[in-house]
Amino acid sequence: MKTCTKIGIGALTIAGAYATINCSEKILGKFEREVTRYKTKKVVKDKFNGNEKLLDIVDDLSDSELDSLNQIIKNVKTSREKVKEMGKKIKDTAGIVL
Repeated sequence: MKTCTKIGIGALTIAGAYATINCSEKILGKFEREVTRYKTKKVVKDKFNGNEKLLDIVDDLSDSELDSLNQIIKNVKTSREKVKEMGKKIKDTAGIVL
């Protein structure tokens, strides 16, 4: 095979790999956004009994707004767990004193 042909095949291979990786990242990003939207809708359905107005609001939120909302939800869950742990510690301490 000629050197020119080898270089051409190599360049095409690199270009194809780059295009595949670039498209894969875009597809994964879109999939991740859809999963985030689905999780948010699930929270609305579970906590707010599937309120249609809230579900419509979730549909209209941008990706960054959804990320912010999910971060707030995570922080609330973390805070609840911390409060439960503190309550257990207080209960245990009070049990020892009594």
